[in-house]
Amino acid sequence: MVREYTCFIVDDEDLIIQRLELFFNELSHRDKRFHLVGKANNGLKGIEEIVKLKPDIVISDIVMPRMDGISMIEQLKPKLPHTQYILLTAYSSFEYAQRAIQANVLEYIVKVPLRDADLDRALDKAAGIVNEVKKKEAEFQSLNVSVLENKYRVRKQFFNELIRGEIPSHRASDFANRMQFHFFQANYCCFIVEMNLYESFRNDYSASDQNILKYAITNIIEETVVNGGRGVAADLSDNRFIGFLSWENNRSDMDTEYACHSLGSQIVSHLHQYLNQRVSVAFGGPHRGWESIKQAYMEANNVSEDFYYHEEKVVKTPMHRFHYRNDKKEDFQLKLADFLTWIQRKVSKEELEKELSDLNQFVTKYKIHKSLMAPMLQDLYRDITAKFKSGNSLTTDASEFPIKFMTFREQLAYIGDFTFEYVHAGQLLHRIEIMSAMRFIEKHLKQRLTLEAIAEEVNLAPSYFSSLFKKTMNEGVISYINRKKIQLALELLNVRDYSLLELCEEVGIVNEGYFCKLFKEYTGDTPKQYRIKMTRYESK
Repeated sequence: MVREYTCFIVDDEDLIIQRLELFFNELSHRDKRFHLVGKANNGLKGIEEIVKLKPDIVISDIVMPRMDGISMIEQLKPKLPHTQYILLTAYSSFEYAQRAIQANVLEYIVKVPLRDADLDRALDKAAGIVNEVKKKEAEFQSLNVSVLENKYRVRKQFFNELIRGEIPSHRASDFANRMQFHFFQANYCCFIVEMNLYESFRNDYSASDQNILKYAITNIIEETVVNGGRGVAADLSDNRFIGFLSWENNRSDMDTEYACHSLGSQIVSHLHQYLNQRVSVAFGGPHRGWESIKQAYMEANNVSEDFYYHEEKVVKTPMHRFHYRNDKKEDFQLKLADFLTWIQRKVSKEELEKELSDLNQFVTKYKIHKSLMAPMLQDLYRDITAKFKSGNSLTTDASEFPIKFMTFREQLAYIGDFTFEYVHAGQLLHRIEIMSAMRFIEKHLKQRLTLEAIAEEVNLAPSYFSSLFKKTMNEGVISYINRKKIQLALELLNVRDYSLLELCEEVGIVNEGYFCKLFKEYTGDTPKQYRIKMTRYESK
């Protein structure tokens, strides 16, 4: 694919501007690489427009009122270091030539007479340099990303082996010195960051997008820790990240509690603000030295088990643990048996929700540890499928129950929605809800839509709605929304030439970089490239 170059003219003489406009118009017929995107008649106006348009090549006069061309270039260089500058002059002054060399100007040509051959040669030379700069920049970025990805991959392996006790302390210390972790000999505590609604996350994002988001999550966690002191973070596994917060001097229990709660709240807030990801954070107690790292992790991991009975965006510390009543397991099993017996065909949604509410109230009063509760709910799911399997058009398996990453309330809500669909099989009830969701998305497409808001609109649990949508549409909810937003952007670009910021505002995507990534993913072009193609098509 031929690369295209944007060009800008700055000259105080109208005749020269007209001459250059004519040159670019004629050039477009024999060399389609160069496009004139703007012009200005003095240096001050030139700076304003050039910073806004960010052209690849600027052709400028030297002597102009208000600000000369070289002064303009000197101000633009720090802001646009990769833009190439071609100077036009009617003067053969050594002072100008010397200043042009110091400003690292690409070409210095006389404009009286202004020859097409000189302009062709200068543009070709500028294009070559722009290409080389872009190529080196891409290689450097690729190298940086590769180094960072390898660093985080190595960290992940290191911390996983460390908490399993597979790395002796002297080896851990050597590795830490190489990775510049200089804080484990001081006071520290371990914390676990767990993604909420992870089943929906897995349904709604492709594997590559999941990896990108996890990489971004790790970065934000670590930046938040470093801004508040010293520490490190790494991707641990599936929906979990591990981190360490360190401090030099001894702290009281209350000071440690405050520091942990403050950091945890910032992590929760930053991840929601920057990535729209909901997480919970669990801290272990204070420790010191490499030998205690496994114990520090176990403490944080034990605290994180309480997430099972929380909603989302929670910060937990050892001082605020739940008291589990595992002795109530048999009582709850009897309640589940009664629930299974009660379920009949054609049960209403309201009746079902009341029965599930009774189960929830029991567990709110007597919390049973996840290791005992989750298998009981999985057995209930299996028994419901067995009860209605005969003559049922739906086919399912107990292994399909996404038990691993759900909270108790998510699991109960998932079972409720699934049960209602199962006992009413053949009536296509949830097709109506998917259609309602699609209408809601269409109506609010210009807003920042969330899975939770759509699920609430159609009265389904988010995790179940996410699973059902993907099963029905063969596409995740987020992927569907993004595709619809890009389709809207294409419709808008077919009407007029929107700026990138305007497009983002019109389709409800805050991040311009993310919008460009999606646009190119769906169309194969950037918004700018797409609009240029449309302009050519319309001119034919």
